[in-house]
Amino acid sequence: MADLATLLESEANAEVEAILSEARSKADVIVQGANEQAKSLVDSRRRTLETELVAAQVRAKSAADLDAASQRLNANHVATEQSFNQAETELRNFTKSGEYKNVLEKLIREVQGALQNISKLEVHPDDVAVASEAAKNAGLNVAISANSDVETGVRAVAEGGQSSITNTLLGRLGRARDGLLSEVARTLTGN
Repeated sequence: MADLATLLESEANAEVEAILSEARSKADVIVQGANEQAKSLVDSRRRTLETELVAAQVRAKSAADLDAASQRLNANHVATEQSFNQAETELRNFTKSGEYKNVLEKLIREVQGALQNISKLEVHPDDVAVASEAAKNAGLNVAISANSDVETGVRAVAEGGQSSITNTLLGRLGRARDGLLSEVARTLTGN
């Protein structure tokens, strides 16, 4: 009976070993599958994070480029405005120079050619005396009125007051401004 017990024990051990071996095999397959799935998941997540990182870097660079362009544009705008403000100041200061009378005379002659039957000229209060002399030199004998709204030039009013023409240096600068903006910007930036 001992042989039978040994034989049964041996068969039971072999069966247990076979079951354990199959369980180990299945466990190895499950672990290998889990490892592959985990590796795949990690690789997928890594690729996603790398893609998000690249996208974030592109967005950050674009935002920085846009900000830099905005700052350059703003600086150019400020510099251009300062240039035009300085030009306006220079034109206002020019009215105090001795040469202004000749320029004012030319401005008066231009309105004479454009407006018939001028009844009066309006100029800045500081320019009334100079305008009187410039009008006489232009062959125009009309009343000269002070008008603080007229700077660096003249406003001619036709008889009856229905028509008028303003011809000023500041007005010319204002009309030329759009055409000069790109040239002033190029000069300021050196391009």
